[in-house]
Amino acid sequence: MWGLYLHIPFCPTRCIYCDFYSQSDLSLQSAFVEALCRELTIYHDREQWATAPRTIYLGGGTPSSLPLPLLERLMQHIRSLWPLDETIEITLEANPEDVSPEWADGVAQLGFNRISLGVQSFSEETLRFLQRRHSATQAELAISYIRQAGISNVSIDLIFALPKGYEQHWSESLAHALTLPATHLSAYGLTYERGTRLDRMRERGVVSPSSEETYVEQYYTLVAACQEAGFTHYELSNWGLPGFASQHNSAYWDGTPYLGLGPSAHSYMAGHRWWNLSDIHLYIERLQQDTLPIADEEWLTQTELYEECIMLGLRTSCGIDLRRPMLQGAPLMERATPWIKQGLLTHTADDHLRLTHEGLVWCDRICAALC
Repeated sequence: MWGLYLHIPFCPTRCIYCDFYSQSDLSLQSAFVEALCRELTIYHDREQWATAPRTIYLGGGTPSSLPLPLLERLMQHIRSLWPLDETIEITLEANPEDVSPEWADGVAQLGFNRISLGVQSFSEETLRFLQRRHSATQAELAISYIRQAGISNVSIDLIFALPKGYEQHWSESLAHALTLPATHLSAYGLTYERGTRLDRMRERGVVSPSSEETYVEQYYTLVAACQEAGFTHYELSNWGLPGFASQHNSAYWDGTPYLGLGPSAHSYMAGHRWWNLSDIHLYIERLQQDTLPIADEEWLTQTELYEECIMLGLRTSCGIDLRRPMLQGAPLMERATPWIKQGLLTHTADDHLRLTHEGLVWCDRICAALC
């Protein structure tokens, strides 16, 4: 059981908050896809990846910037290597401006059955600030086109905790999103990652980050609105209608092995983590020489595995399973007791530690205390 992640590193323009590896030279797309196919073949020939993946996820970057013929080449190659069960989840990230009726029909025919749409906001003012290339109307139309193509599993990404002057758009944007025929919602507080244009704007005083109080208020507005709309809160930043939790992303939180291919992609199996070069030119060059483009690797220590078990488990609605062998003998309950007394953690009858509603925004602090 493992998941396959493919990093498609192309973006015509970069959003001001993004620190993911991306490339704006679209003339490299064909050579990139051929290199990616070669990387897939090399791993397929290794015993531990010989069985078919249980999920496939194309992320980025902007995977929807790849022309349909190149997406077809990629999916045909994957199917030539592994016999894919028709029921497995195959996700494609897309930006609304790339979605047309023809595009939606095309990706449906290629076997994609889940689309993750990078909407971020339904406020035109906010979209302009973030330098997104789509409008709110285009986002609505994109969802409609995808559903009409027969893809019923549609996820929307939103951003909250915007800088001062933009906070007032959050409630309306969220309410509008929940009226649309989407089955999943991912929402993230805006972060100021070093090296991004947004962080440089903060340093120059062009923007002022929202306060912690605003972050907490908007997050709990989100939690309440999703619950009222019938969404299950299965991970700190993710909500799905019953049966529509992301199967691929859930693997990251429960320790399932995953293979990440493409520039900068990370892989994990049984305590071993490795990642690719963040350079598309070197990536293509290495694979043209039949050499894997690995930048580095690490083997997690028992302490690091323990800490990841705590951190990843606490993020989910399932919580930390205290029956796991690696947690036996650890002073976990002793460290958890103060948080339980404060009503921020609960010890359940099935021997799990879970965040309470009040504890959700304190997850990082509680993780640090438990580790």
